Amino acid sequence: MGLRSLLGRAVDKMDAFGDRMHAAEVAKLSPAERERYEYWERRGEAARNGTPPPDLGPPQLVGKVLQGPAGRSLHGVDKLKRGAELQDPVAWEQQLRVERAARDEVRAPYLAAERHPVRISRVAAISGTQLQEVVDHLGACGLAARPDLVYGAYRVPDMISPARIGGERSSVVEWDIVHAAAAPLPPAAPPAFLRLDAREGWVLREPGEPRPLDEDVALDLLARADVGPERTLAIARDVGFERSGGGEDGGSSRIDATVRGVQLIVAPDAGAAVGAAAAGAPWRLPAGPPEGLIVDVLQWDALARAVHPLRQHRPPLPSPFPYLPLDPQELLRAYLGIVGLSPADTYAAQVTYDRRFDLMPRTSRSAHVRRTGGGPDLPCADGKPRKRMAGGHHIVVAYRDRPAYAEGRARFDAYAERELCAFLRRGLGLRAPLPEPPGRLERTADRVADVVEFFSMEAWYDGGEEDAPRYCRPPRR
Repeated sequence: MGLRSLLGRAVDKMDAFGDRMHAAEVAKLSPAERERYEYWERRGEAARNGTPPPDLGPPQLVGKVLQGPAGRSLHGVDKLKRGAELQDPVAWEQQLRVERAARDEVRAPYLAAERHPVRISRVAAISGTQLQEVVDHLGACGLAARPDLVYGAYRVPDMISPARIGGERSSVVEWDIVHAAAAPLPPAAPPAFLRLDAREGWVLREPGEPRPLDEDVALDLLARADVGPERTLAIARDVGFERSGGGEDGGSSRIDATVRGVQLIVAPDAGAAVGAAAAGAPWRLPAGPPEGLIVDVLQWDALARAVHPLRQHRPPLPSPFPYLPLDPQELLRAYLGIVGLSPADTYAAQVTYDRRFDLMPRTSRSAHVRRTGGGPDLPCADGKPRKRMAGGHHIVVAYRDRPAYAEGRARFDAYAERELCAFLRRGLGLRAPLPEPPGRLERTADRVADVVEFFSMEAWYDGGEEDAPRYCRPPRR
């Protein structure tokens, strides 16, 4: 074999190796990243062939959650023309009803033929005792005896009185109870509840394995206790807020929503079984929820940035995008009604957060200004108006699956894509691989940062760091 043949074979092998490496890198892309990659590949192929580029739409919208008018405006394709906003609360409420009625009419053809009512009762509590107050309320209103009528309950992800000095322990928070009760019920014994601290090792995981969702852990625990959705009132993420930064110019200040754990609220007679199942921790956990159960997660913050640009104010009305839901509760109602979920099959229905989430952006028209004040006092569940910062990142619904629900999910996706021009499962970043545990050098750097932060009173968190994996016993090197 001549030298030229050997060189040719070597080049061919190098090309094949490069192709395999390229394919392996492409396989690692998220769906949104793959969409952007394929977009530019198609445009590049057209350029190489000397043909006009195909009409693939604006590159700014490739892989984005929001398309349509809101997406074009949010991502700089079109310039938003702001009209006059209603300032009078009475006129604002009237316009709210008009726009919501129009959206309800558009949504009606997608609703499940067999569906249950969806009602949301909002209650106020004190942060430090909120879980006990919520279960007492469920007993007093009788829903504790009828878990089959409750879709779920969750802490409303807004921050009330954001300028309050000190921690959140004694501040007012709100909870939403999502249920189908058509009439008042007689009082009952309060439900049982259990909280799993996200910092503790409840499940075993190795580096590279997927991080469990809060609901994965809770559902597996309920399955071990043989407690189904008909005996479960709620799986609710335990959400709290942390302040950091706040120098003289206020530019580095943050108010971070964090998930501190998950709370299980079950029928009174199921408490002992759930507690006994939790006593066996840590245990091995499947990669997702138990077989036959669904945990569906939808984007909300992408919509909120379009319809609710300033957290401390009411959403502007008339809405610049009246076809979009104005608040996350409206989108949650739409999901439950279109999929046709029965509360007897539902473990969780909540508006919440998935990871550390800074509320300070979207607090001013200027991207360089971050502030907690500036808005009016807004109604709270206890009847007293207060300042508030609207939050919420994801909508999470967990339930026992049925063939009719699979059809309902297809209807919901069609509704979201056709009517909302939104792909609500894009960019979720769920169940990311667990990282390797920190080495000695990294642990030393973390300790130095802690000392500097203590003495300077300035947080070193820059927003790029990932949250620590929740519920996983960390492996050791």
